[in-house]
Amino acid sequence: MGKLKSAYELATERIIVAKKYYNEEDARNAPIDFVEIPEFSNKEDKVLESYETKLITGEEEVDVKEEEFEKVRVQEPETIYFEGKHMECCWNGHFFDYGGFARMNRTMAFGLSDRNVKVKVEIEPYLTHVNQATQDQLKSMSRCSIAPDAPKIFGVTVPSNISYAGKKIVYTMIETSEKVHPNYSGKLNLVDEIWVATEYGKRILENSNVYPPIYVMPLGVDPERYKPDSGIMNFGSTRDFVFTSVFRWSYRKGFDILLRAYMEEFSGKEDVSLLLISRAVNRPEEIGAEQILADFNGIKDGIDKTEEELPHIALYNKPIHERDMPKVYNSSDAFVLISRGEGFCLPMIEAASTGLPVIASNVTGQTDFLREDNSFLVEPDDYAEAQVAGRLSRMAKLCHFYEGQIFPEFGIEAIEKTKEHMRFVYENRKEAQIKADKLRSLIVNNYTWGMSVDNVYRRLKEIS
Repeated sequence: MGKLKSAYELATERIIVAKKYYNEEDARNAPIDFVEIPEFSNKEDKVLESYETKLITGEEEVDVKEEEFEKVRVQEPETIYFEGKHMECCWNGHFFDYGGFARMNRTMAFGLSDRNVKVKVEIEPYLTHVNQATQDQLKSMSRCSIAPDAPKIFGVTVPSNISYAGKKIVYTMIETSEKVHPNYSGKLNLVDEIWVATEYGKRILENSNVYPPIYVMPLGVDPERYKPDSGIMNFGSTRDFVFTSVFRWSYRKGFDILLRAYMEEFSGKEDVSLLLISRAVNRPEEIGAEQILADFNGIKDGIDKTEEELPHIALYNKPIHERDMPKVYNSSDAFVLISRGEGFCLPMIEAASTGLPVIASNVTGQTDFLREDNSFLVEPDDYAEAQVAGRLSRMAKLCHFYEGQIFPEFGIEAIEKTKEHMRFVYENRKEAQIKADKLRSLIVNNYTWGMSVDNVYRRLKEIS
C-alpha cells in the first residue's frame, strides 16, 4: 500500500454532531447545566437559561471542513522495519465510532500501514462518528487484497465469526475482576493467540482457563498532542476549579459514586465545577440525554441539600474532535473517574499526559499505571458477584459476559475516600501536582501510540 503519512491524523478525528434533546419547558426543569462550546455553536442557536441551566437547540450537524484537520506528530518508531516482502494482515472490528476499540483499530490500521504493512480492514457495522475522509480511507483499505493465510486480528471483545484460514488473533480488553465468564473464555480458546492491553488483563485470563498464548500490547497516547498548555476549551459557565470526567454514560463507569461524592462534599457557594464529558450511546442517540438526566435526578434526590446548596455540575453531551480533547483537559484542574472496570482507559492516560492530577478507582486495567505515589486511589468497599436479580444487578444487565462475574462494590467508605481526595486536590493544588507530574512522566515514557504500533509490528514480524 505504501506509506500513508496523512492517514494517521484521520485515525483520531471526531465530528461534532449537535442534537436537539429537549424543548424549552424541559430545559427549565433540568437541574444539570448542559454547557456548549461557544465557538462550535451555530449562530442561530438559542440559549435557554434557568437555574444555571443551559441547553442549545438548533442545527443537527456542524460541518467540519477537511482543511481544519490538524497534523499529528507521531513519535518516531524505534523498529527497524522489514525490508523484504511486505507483511500483510487483516484487521477486523469497529472503526467508525469514537469508542476505545474503534480508536485502537483505526490507530493500528493506519499506523501499521505507515510502517509498510499491507492492512486489509474488515469494518463491523456500528455507530458512525468519524468524518467522511476517515471513512473513505478505511473503506479503500477494506478493498485491498491480501494472502488468504495472512494473520487476522479481531479488535473486539469476542469475534462474531471466528472462522478464518490463517492465524487468528483476538485483541481484547478485560474489565472484570478475578476471572472472565466461561462463555468468554470458551470463545477465546478458539483462536491462536490473544493480545490484551494490560498485565492485569493477562493475569485474569490466565486465571480463567484460557489456553492460547497471551501477549500484553498496551495502548497509548500522543504526547505531542496531549501535553500541558496546549490551549483551552471555553465551556462558558464553569467555575474557577474544574473537576473533569470523560466516559461513555454507563453504570460500569461509576457516575453514581462520582456524583454522590461531589454533591455531598461541595456546595453551591464554592468556586468549583464538575464537568462531565459524556453521552449515553443509544439507538437512536437522541434519547441519550433523557437517560443521563433521569440517572442524575435519581442521585440528586438522595442528597440532603436544596437546589441552591448543590455545587455546580456541567454536562457536555456531544462528540468532540480528538484534536480538541487536549483543550478540554487543559481547561480542567483534575480528572476523576471511579470506574467499576476498565480494560485500559484511554481518557485516564490522556488526562495524565496533559498533566492533570488523577483520582480513580484502584481496580482492573488502570492498576498497570496508577500507583499511590502518582495518583489518588479509591479502594472498593468489597467485591461481589453481579446477578440480574441480586447484587450489582445493573452491572449484570449491561452485558452477558458480566453476569455471574466479580466486580468491585463502592459503598460508604469509597464515597468518603473520593470526597477526601477531591477536597485535597481542590485545596492543595501544588501538592496534587507533584503526583500528577510523576504520572505524566510514566505515561509519556511508557505509553505512546508509537510504542503501541511498534509492539504490534514486532509481533507480526515474529509471526511472519
